[in-house]
Formats: sequence, C-alpha cells, structure tokens
Amino acid sequence: MTAGLTRLRVLVVEDEPLIGMVIEEAVEGLGHDVEGPVAELDLALDLATRVPLDCAILDINIRGGQSYPVSFALLDRGLPILLLTGYEEHTLPKRLRGQRRLPKPFTGEQLDEELRRLFARVIDCGHEVPVEQDQGD
Repeated sequence: MTAGLTRLRVLVVEDEPLIGMVIEEAVEGLGHDVEGPVAELDLALDLATRVPLDCAILDINIRGGQSYPVSFALLDRGLPILLLTGYEEHTLPKRLRGQRRLPKPFTGEQLDEELRRLFARVIDCGHEVPVEQDQGD
C-alpha cells in the first residue's frame, strides 16, 4: 500500500495456528491490520458485534462450533466476508450461499487473489478507513 490509501481492519477467525499466521501475514503484506486470528467462537462473535471492522475472513469450523453466527453478525453490519471452507455452497445456510469462498487447502496465490477481491469489495462499498499520516519518526 502507498501512503494516503485505505488501511482496512480485518477480522480473521481461524483456529489452526499455522493457517492463521499465513492469513495474518498475507493481510499485513497487503498493508492492512488484523484483528486476531481468533480461534474461539465466543470471542469471534464478541469482536464481530463490538469492534470496528471493515471485513472478515472466517473459517467455518472453529473451536466451539461453526462460525455461522459470526458470519451473520458481520453481514448484519453490512461487512463483506470471505469464508474458508471445504464445504460445498449448497451445504451452507442459505444466507451464506453466494458469499465468496476459498476452499481449503489453498495456495498462497489463491489466498492473495481472494484477499485482493475482498479488499476491493470493501473499498467499493465505502467501508474504508483512512490511513493516518505518519508524523515523522
């Protein structure tokens, strides 16, 4: 990202530490901030309803169950989401069908492509957060 462009706050819900780290590094590598990775359903739901966010990346199956309530809370806020899952679209709740999905396992290139799509949707929807200008070191 270059100075003056949008810096997004992205919720990452993933209970596999290595996958969470890969996602976090990819998001930060594109110039955005990560809330998480969050591995527990209760905490993810709390953050999804309480914390200022621009979008989210969610694994469907996490500790404590499935992240559907978190997805619904984010959609209620009008926030774009990306689902990480091996589930076929027709097995998801109707409200989640049509949402972008990244099947597991995925490559770094696939993740990067989906992140760029997600972030473009956020900016197109007007959920962007201006980057604070550095005041010098």
